[in-house]
Amino acid sequence: MLSSSRRLACLALALAGALGLGSGCVGGAAGEPPGAADVSTSDADDEGEGEGAAAPADAGPPPTSDAAPRLPRGGDHLAPALTRAAADVTGDRLADVDTCAGCHADVAAQWRASAHHWASFNNPIYRASIDRFRATLGETRSRFCAGCHDPALLVDGAMDKPIAAGDRRAHAGVTCLTCHGIDEASGDGNGSYHLASASPRLPVEGDPASVAAHRRDVARPPLRSGELCGSCHRAFLDEASGHPTFFPGTDDLGPWQASAHAGHPRRVDAPIEARDCVDCHMAKEPATLGDKAAKAGTIASHRFLGGHTWLASIRGDREAASRVAEFLAGVASVDVGAIAHGDAVAMPADAAPVAAGEHLEIEVVVRNLKVGHRFPGGTRDSHDTRVEVELVGADGQVIARSDDPHVLRAGVLGDDGRTRLAREVEDLRVGVYDHTIAPRDAIVVRYAVDLPEELPEAAWPLRIDARLVHRSRAPALAAATCEAGRKGPGAAFVRVARARSGDPVDPCAPQPATTIASASVEVGQGAREGGGRPTWERLYELGLGLTHEVQERLDRPRLALEAALAAAGDDPAAQAMIKAALSEVAARQGRVDDALALADEVAALGGPAPAVDVLRGQALAAVWRWPLAAEPFARVADAFPGDPQAWRDLALARGSAGDPVGALEAAIRGLALAPRDADLLRLQGLALQGQGRPEADAALDAYLAHRPADFGPGLRARCGREEPGCARERLPVHSHPLRLVGDAAPPRR
Repeated sequence: MLSSSRRLACLALALAGALGLGSGCVGGAAGEPPGAADVSTSDADDEGEGEGAAAPADAGPPPTSDAAPRLPRGGDHLAPALTRAAADVTGDRLADVDTCAGCHADVAAQWRASAHHWASFNNPIYRASIDRFRATLGETRSRFCAGCHDPALLVDGAMDKPIAAGDRRAHAGVTCLTCHGIDEASGDGNGSYHLASASPRLPVEGDPASVAAHRRDVARPPLRSGELCGSCHRAFLDEASGHPTFFPGTDDLGPWQASAHAGHPRRVDAPIEARDCVDCHMAKEPATLGDKAAKAGTIASHRFLGGHTWLASIRGDREAASRVAEFLAGVASVDVGAIAHGDAVAMPADAAPVAAGEHLEIEVVVRNLKVGHRFPGGTRDSHDTRVEVELVGADGQVIARSDDPHVLRAGVLGDDGRTRLAREVEDLRVGVYDHTIAPRDAIVVRYAVDLPEELPEAAWPLRIDARLVHRSRAPALAAATCEAGRKGPGAAFVRVARARSGDPVDPCAPQPATTIASASVEVGQGAREGGGRPTWERLYELGLGLTHEVQERLDRPRLALEAALAAAGDDPAAQAMIKAALSEVAARQGRVDDALALADEVAALGGPAPAVDVLRGQALAAVWRWPLAAEPFARVADAFPGDPQAWRDLALARGSAGDPVGALEAAIRGLALAPRDADLLRLQGLALQGQGRPEADAALDAYLAHRPADFGPGLRARCGREEPGCARERLPVHSHPLRLVGDAAPPRR
């Protein structure tokens, strides 16, 4: 624990850093999520909190609350995993799937093809990563991985020593009795669940009471909760895992909690059905093997479909590969939204009057339509989902293509300031960028090309083809997996996995390239106007993606959104969506009166009240009008109590308005949903300090243990200087080159 003087010095330096006056406290820092690489919301919030927290000297003693602060809990004897287990839980029982398969044949067959089954050392991708982790940081610390990947090994203490290739627990993965034995789960992550028992009561045929008892044992309340999934689909690194500072990593729960998919539509958008993890990843399918749990001939799928295309290829499972490809189709969209040429910008790009010899900047829009978390999700630093572009002549000849395409991936740095692309968990330190896409959000990627001075008449009109192509793992990770699976212990595990599963298990299998979405437009002489989606919708998505531009270029999204508004006609729903986005842009530009007026117009058009209150709160907070901002933010939190962002906004506004009691209550509510959120931990600590509560020191220590790493800016600057492409990738909207090919390519010299 830091001393009081040390703690205050750290907080003062953190505030100074937010104001651009210096960096934070060395040694008390925490890691940054990949999405907070350059503009930290934590830093921005520090500035406002520091301004509003002080009370007048004659105000008397501050009001206090008796609410108990919420601090992150540590693990027990299974740490660094946060998993807990009853005394009778053993690895052999957890690994027993055959007993369950006797009555649940469909479930067992589906599960055997799933990433949950292939989560442990039987998966060559995971095994290559964890072997390197264990060799670098030690076997005991690899319990950090085991709470989610190897519960059967973890509960027996087997992770603390070498693991034999033939150990059946190392081929079990996440089994029936793992998920169905959990009686308590939290969204803390790193396996934050409790296994009540590995011995559920078994049903007796013809005995309804025994069947009911069995159902109670295996269908406990957490089973369908987001917290159960979040207990593993959220993760973090810290000193317990052998890392110098806290670093939040995988998080599919948090983005879902703050999204319309969870019933929290913070943005004015087309209505969508609220759906949870089970709705998307365990859709009903026919039960063809006589499963006893089937209802009306169907069962909740235990394939847990996601983006695991390469795992299906490694296993040689064509059916699984086909199902995954079908699952991915259309989850995101791609569009050629605009073209800048000469002094003009064509929005949308269709039939843009481009000419030979011009420099083109093609703006491609990708939107996350259906994924309830960030897309791609999971381990966001390991993906290889690409935005590929080709420029094709009317004669079918490719003129230019994207040899260096944009990749939807998070970049994470090691101590040397270099991006880690082979899932080197032991070396991960800070995030440098995150190009994955939040739910219902959009991004813009630019592709630049200088058209040849001369193009044959037969080449016109030109066609721009854009494709969103998914490969589940980065090439560097695929290469490391292949190498590790060909020799030594890796090869031994592969042999046993083949024998146990009957699958070919080839760690060097080629990665499938799955096209998720595609779009084409024609430009130049003879080009035809595009059809299909309404023009306003395409321009809205272009503007939505451009809102991620740096502050100095926010007029670009404003122009796109104003063009969308002109194209929307008298459609009130379209107008509400567009004006809401314009309100967000105005707030970021400091045009608070414009932002509030637009929010009022959205309300008049029938925009949902909570989303309108988000706009009002954001506009007022942008100019530090905290007491006024607290009012709409309170209404948002009441409407969306399961959204941690709502409580974060409210805690900041109340604390900055001099209401430490209200700030504490909001921060505690938010921490129940996101226990290690640095902003919420800071707001809780400052609220306790503002009340003179004795728990303030421990709460502020918790913040200092989870705050962004002090060495982060230095590592990112080094990456920008020394690693090719890093400076470009740090910009949220940036340009990639298209390379001229064939006859269009310049002659070699």
